[in-house]
Amino acid sequence: MSYTEFFEFKEHPFRITPDVEYFFASPNHMEALQSLKYFVDSDEGFLVLTGEPGTGKTITMRKFMNELPDTVEYAYVMFPSLEPEEMFRAVLEDFGFPIGENQTKNALFSGFRDFLTEKKRQGKQPLLIIDEAQNLPDRTLEELRILSNLETEKEKLIRFVIAGQPELEAKLNSNQLRQLRQRISLHINLDYMSLEDMSKYVAFRLSKGGFHGQYPDKAFYKKLYTYTGGNPRLVNLAMERTLMAAYVDQNKVLTAKHLSSAAGSLKLEKEKQNMKSKFFLYAGFAILAAIFVAGAIFYYGSLYGKRQAEMQSPVPAAPPVQQEKTAPKGAPLVGNILEEPKTVEPKPGIVKANVLNMREKPDITSAVLVKLPLDTPILILLDRDRWMNIRVTVNGKELTGWVYGRNVEVRN
Repeated sequence: MSYTEFFEFKEHPFRITPDVEYFFASPNHMEALQSLKYFVDSDEGFLVLTGEPGTGKTITMRKFMNELPDTVEYAYVMFPSLEPEEMFRAVLEDFGFPIGENQTKNALFSGFRDFLTEKKRQGKQPLLIIDEAQNLPDRTLEELRILSNLETEKEKLIRFVIAGQPELEAKLNSNQLRQLRQRISLHINLDYMSLEDMSKYVAFRLSKGGFHGQYPDKAFYKKLYTYTGGNPRLVNLAMERTLMAAYVDQNKVLTAKHLSSAAGSLKLEKEKQNMKSKFFLYAGFAILAAIFVAGAIFYYGSLYGKRQAEMQSPVPAAPPVQQEKTAPKGAPLVGNILEEPKTVEPKPGIVKANVLNMREKPDITSAVLVKLPLDTPILILLDRDRWMNIRVTVNGKELTGWVYGRNVEVRN
């Protein structure tokens, strides 16, 4: 007997694949869905949907596509780390536009315009939907702007919905893409769920799956929220392991003990401790910075007072000589506090995003060195705030760069 049979589930309620039957209408997700539906009926050209990994962008897009009216004819492109011409041909193929051999891009562009014009004449609304668009090169994003020039004197021939992680927003705010940015009229951001919404989300999924057991209490949900922060993907993973732990215990009551077991297997307890450690670290830096500022104010205030006294004194006093403090060679300066270099023991990890950009520097505008697919093994050299410095072997070559820590799972 499996745990799904033990709890009499009709189907797995917490799988992380985007099943629209399990779309949960939280206020944030409903706002996003309604904005997408409004966009289809408007005269706008571009809508951008952003959100951290696991916030539900793809399932929201799937729900939107499932509810599109017959008058909308769309092409859907996912994980598009494509060059401009590759993207253009992928769009044509998904729309069902015939591509002949040896056709030039100009010929294809002209033919696609006629194709879209005919669709409009038939009462259709062509719509291009691109998911995981943070992986698109800038020149490919610019190609979308060129495609948006396909219009008649009265209306646009094609509209665009672009979804991606926060890196997409940073790209669109760059100076290179300012012309595309000016055409974006609607921007939606999906955030993590609140404690209340997360509690309703879990109950909804349990009920939808046909759960036969005792539903969790408020204390359970608070503990779950502490571990996951309301990230739907982490909630799904934690609940799946919790159900498994309860099954092993032959208990139909989901308890904090089962949740703790799940959090331990997923390393969520460690993540929570890391968050606490970072909080106290930043708080410590803030206190030290405040002490430094107060000391500076006191020092310069005293110096100002002495100078005023010197101006009134017949014999000028020599200013005190301050011994300059220098940092050891290689020590980084954090604010105004000298911090000794820290030795970090490398530890293994694995990529948990479908596609993860490894960048030259810990900055979302920095150059992308390589795109790492899901489950790529890595070696973590440094964990600093949101970023991790990693080493990875690609095609037999070792590369070192920076990635978002949220998209990495640390392995023991």
